[in-house]
Amino acid sequence: MEFYHLYPPEFLDLLGHNYESNSYIGQGNPASKILIVGKECSCDKDNYDVRNNAEIWRTISPENIKNWFDSGWDWKEYHPRQPFKGQLFLRDNKNETIEKNNRGTSVTWMSYQKFINMLLPKDSQVQAKHQLNFYEYCFLTELSSYCLRTSKKNPETKKSIAQRLSPNGILAHSFFKQFPVVILGVYRYIDWYKDLSIIENFDGGVMNYKYKGIVVSEKEYSQYDEKNKKRLPLYRPNNFFKKGEFINVHESVDGKHVLLHTNHFVDNFHPRSEDWMKELADLVCRYLNR
Repeated sequence: MEFYHLYPPEFLDLLGHNYESNSYIGQGNPASKILIVGKECSCDKDNYDVRNNAEIWRTISPENIKNWFDSGWDWKEYHPRQPFKGQLFLRDNKNETIEKNNRGTSVTWMSYQKFINMLLPKDSQVQAKHQLNFYEYCFLTELSSYCLRTSKKNPETKKSIAQRLSPNGILAHSFFKQFPVVILGVYRYIDWYKDLSIIENFDGGVMNYKYKGIVVSEKEYSQYDEKNKKRLPLYRPNNFFKKGEFINVHESVDGKHVLLHTNHFVDNFHPRSEDWMKELADLVCRYLNR
């Protein structure tokens, strides 16, 4: 394809593989330095952008992507490189007519923009009611391609994660292992599906993660290392997080990569606390220019 020069080599290699049918790749900038891994897409399983994600990446140019609203919500104009282009840094009023829709976005994507703003110079930060641009600075994917409106433990989710993490699965590809920063915003999925070695998938001999420490307020993640049978060292305890918020830090041997296992960016339809968001941003900043 004539537009393939716009993508980095690792991503082109991924596009050249034939994974399982309708395999979900993700959204955002494949040349960015930050990978954010969520639990699953919060939508219906037949959603167009999930079902056709890989095909769009392979066949449609990311150049000249039209405004999602000005095009009349036309799926032919959608592209995961700049997903739903034109959405504003504003909570969606969920009106199903274009005329009355406020062009806002989900609370999750508002949280992503808030997080990315913290990494940018002040004059580059997106202001309220201005167009989102977080997807220029990160790539988003999901552990599971089995869509759920509300995350919960279930066999279909486990089946999907196992397939995606398998040696021939899409998340085992080197593209997902070469980011300087990986944020696993999957909370309990690490515990619920611990036999799937979710964290271990992202070392693969590329990052060689070694546990460095924790920034935490939740006791379950701060007290004991089951594998080594010892208490975990506190990297930087933070007592200002809200109940249940935590960040586990796994650093590569060469210090150039980090995996942060933490909560999802949203809790009960509200963004995480300002302290949690700032701590996450501060940790990420240390690895972006190494």
